[in-house]
Amino acid sequence: MNSLLIDDLRIPGDARNKKNIPADAVVARNYADGIKLLQAGCHGEPFDVLYLDHDLADFSGPEGKEMTGYHIMCWLEEFPQYLPKENIIIVSDNSSGMLRMRQVINKLYGRAY
Repeated sequence: MNSLLIDDLRIPGDARNKKNIPADAVVARNYADGIKLLQAGCHGEPFDVLYLDHDLADFSGPEGKEMTGYHIMCWLEEFPQYLPKENIIIVSDNSSGMLRMRQVINKLYGRAY
């Protein structure tokens, strides 16, 4: 299974990760790199699973706007051809951010999260 982690801090395979992110997951640390990897996929195919954090510590948006995992979800809503085949797993501790991200996941996959 090919996995992508978009998170500024977590390390794949680290036993402290409560979501058991696979050690071989591809990693992006910010919004732009995450989008590039989603577009490239794994061997030209969409990733199977996306592990996504809300708070990316990325202030690269217009006029220094913070870019978050929610913005990644909004991008996927606009470009659903890059959706992971199986699932998006939220690894954030930000409860309000998680809620917003889950709403988009439900909409994109047509199921309850």
